[in-house]
Amino acid sequence: MLRTSFLHSGWEFVQSDLEGKKLGYSLAEWLPAQVPGHVHVDLMANGVIADPHSAMHEMGCQWVDQENWSYRTTFDWTADALLPTRVLRFEGLDTVCTVLLNGKPIAHSNNMFVGLEVDVTHELQEGTNEVRVDFESAVKVGEHRQSEYYAAEGIASDTLWWPERTFVRKAQYMSGWDWGPRLVSCGIWRPVSLVEYSARIQNVHVAQTRHEDGSVTVNVTSEIDGGAIALHEIFGIMGDGVRWMVDGSFDVKNPPAWEPANLSRVSPEAWPHGGNSLAVVRTHLVTAADAQLILDQAVKLADEAGQLSAFVGFDSFGVNSFDELDTRFGFSEIRLLREPDQFGESFEFIINGKKVWARGANWIPDHSFPSQVTRQRYREQLQRAVDLGMNMLRIWGGGLYETDEFYDLCDELGIMVWQDFMFACGYYPDDEATQKEIAIEAATNIKRLRNHACLALWCGNNENSEMHFNGWGDKTKHPSRYYGENHYNGVLPKAVNEFDPGRSYIYTSPIGDDGSANPQDEKRRGPNSDGFGDQHNWDVWHGRGDWRFYTDSKGRFSSEYGFGSSCSLQVWEQKIGLPGNTPFAEETAAHKIIRWHDKTQKGFDTFVGYTKLHYPDPKTLADWVYYSQLNQRDALRHGLEHYRRSEFCRGSLIWQMNDCWPVQSWAFVDSEGNYKALAYELRRLHADELLSMVRAGDTVQVWAVNDSEADAEGDLVIEAFDTVTGALVRKDGLEAVILKANGRRLIHTFSVAGLPVPQTIVSASWREATAWQLLAEPKQVRLPEPAPLLISTAEDGVLVVQSRVPVIDLVFTDAGSTKPFDDNVFTVTEAGTFVVPLVSNPSKIEARSLAGTHEVRLTRSPL
Repeated sequence: MLRTSFLHSGWEFVQSDLEGKKLGYSLAEWLPAQVPGHVHVDLMANGVIADPHSAMHEMGCQWVDQENWSYRTTFDWTADALLPTRVLRFEGLDTVCTVLLNGKPIAHSNNMFVGLEVDVTHELQEGTNEVRVDFESAVKVGEHRQSEYYAAEGIASDTLWWPERTFVRKAQYMSGWDWGPRLVSCGIWRPVSLVEYSARIQNVHVAQTRHEDGSVTVNVTSEIDGGAIALHEIFGIMGDGVRWMVDGSFDVKNPPAWEPANLSRVSPEAWPHGGNSLAVVRTHLVTAADAQLILDQAVKLADEAGQLSAFVGFDSFGVNSFDELDTRFGFSEIRLLREPDQFGESFEFIINGKKVWARGANWIPDHSFPSQVTRQRYREQLQRAVDLGMNMLRIWGGGLYETDEFYDLCDELGIMVWQDFMFACGYYPDDEATQKEIAIEAATNIKRLRNHACLALWCGNNENSEMHFNGWGDKTKHPSRYYGENHYNGVLPKAVNEFDPGRSYIYTSPIGDDGSANPQDEKRRGPNSDGFGDQHNWDVWHGRGDWRFYTDSKGRFSSEYGFGSSCSLQVWEQKIGLPGNTPFAEETAAHKIIRWHDKTQKGFDTFVGYTKLHYPDPKTLADWVYYSQLNQRDALRHGLEHYRRSEFCRGSLIWQMNDCWPVQSWAFVDSEGNYKALAYELRRLHADELLSMVRAGDTVQVWAVNDSEADAEGDLVIEAFDTVTGALVRKDGLEAVILKANGRRLIHTFSVAGLPVPQTIVSASWREATAWQLLAEPKQVRLPEPAPLLISTAEDGVLVVQSRVPVIDLVFTDAGSTKPFDDNVFTVTEAGTFVVPLVSNPSKIEARSLAGTHEVRLTRSPL
């Protein structure tokens, strides 16, 4: 038997050194707390601090991270002789803390990424028990450990890239990043419970071995605590049949394949959207006699039914289970292919024997206080990833090993996961004692995640090797050796090989070349080189700056690249707030609060300057939101089209999909779920079939990409229009253009000689793929005055929009939000009518194009 009692009620907290003391003439009392939660959330709920996500309140609550905090609750308990073992289980403690039961210290926790279990069988008392957790300031602990380590290793105090955060095993982004606030925080951030049992399931591992004939051997093993037998009930493989077995192996001849989303497959029986094919191992703990009884009866029933197994549920056998656990898995084999080729060395994912062009983004924690992210929020965000044409997310190493719900949803939705271990942008202590701690962290999380069909890759760290190799900032102020290397080249690969054998592992990202293959070629050596491994392309933005330099990259897999932009007007107004009397949209982007919510470290002039290279000078906040988001769209379109049409690149993971707070950043979905202009464009950029146009003097090259598994044929149509009148000024094309499966090539060159550059837009279409390009920079384009738009609704949830003039980059919002609009950012080369699909009915429709703000005239109100 097993009983789990969650201990989530009655919690309260206090600043530890003020417990029972007066603050002035007031008593510092214990205040109500939320568990799971974080201290900042509790301080907000009790009116102690303002929301650190709004205005500049982040600055005003930095004192919180310098203090120690205590949490406590009570619960009633009565002994049950049938449940002789009692364990106090914390699934996540953030971070350095001591746990007390009835005033007695019983455990110490030191790692946010590893749960804590304490056997309290002999510590519980009949009646009321008190649990208390005393948290130490992670900042002060980190500073103390840093000082001691520096002294022991003889490291200079001004060493770069070794901050106090790397001495505490907690989510590194909480110490502040170039897109996130510094809110280090603490708390019981995942569930806490009392688990009582006579036997329980610790872990079930479903391993697979694939054979050349397509069959798969499935091996099921379990870890059990207590005297019982693990009996596995396996379903979801053989129609309605159920297979019963103890630990061991069985073969499946033609298993239904789990595949990523957004891949076109030739065979009609293949899952069109990925992720659908999942099987379940339901493990029951029973006595040896009951296990034999069930196995005997199951075999008899299967024989009578004339099939491998019969559909007989556990309850049909009339026996008791001590514990039960469901383990989902899919028939997928994802591996990373790295082999020499004509470009250097490949970096390409293969799933179930088929090469995949990886399309996706980097994922950061979805909130500054991760306990606040609900399963519904995860589902919304991951469904957005699928909606935007993605098939992979990289879980970045400065964040978290995500929750079980996250990976379950990735399994369901067909999203491959590149999983970093939690090390990022810094040196880390890697002495023998620390290696032992990291070994536990690695084993815990590998065993938790290894059964997921979505898991594609383990990666040792984010950018640490590149940081050391290139000596970021000042090479003379880096340590003499690569601290942390013992983890990435020793502890972590050993743990992967032991607990998840066969899964691909790389020791760092970007990994590139170790420097030996091309010692004389600066662009083709080192962790971020052309030609080898994955690449973080920050030459754009952090290097030479402008996005036009994307096309210089020869990266084999672009696992990080991005361009910054503003969040939506809705976020500025509703979540950040600007004090004063100036109408909100008319405020300037130079406002101190607006600048506070920009952690990109570029400075106002540089950030805005990158946009002004291509777009008009933003005079108001509304201008800045509009122009910066379009410039971000143009940047990633330029980069992603370059990678998609190349022969050498096999993947793109944009930095970044999401935000953890209201901020200006590289995200293409802001903190409130608003799609930026880039997000809408990603559906086109991530499609199997893609058109791309490249201006080359007096010609426009038209490239086509076909990343499906079937040849594609269609007519190519290219047209040039006058941006003022909408008149068709030139037309060209080709009939029956064929592009082989998984092919890309230049299919046509279109002359624009003699056409007025500031007044010409070129469009192209082939099959379902479309593309367009202005000949001039957006700030130089000649446009008609923004004419009124006539808008009506149709029966099927769309807006019908009529414009009497051409419109370029028309964006619809509802009180500054893009959420009601399922599609957005429209370019209409000729006057006419088009439709805007809706997610929900907008309350107030606003419209803006490159020409300016448009009056909206409702012919049949959508309100």
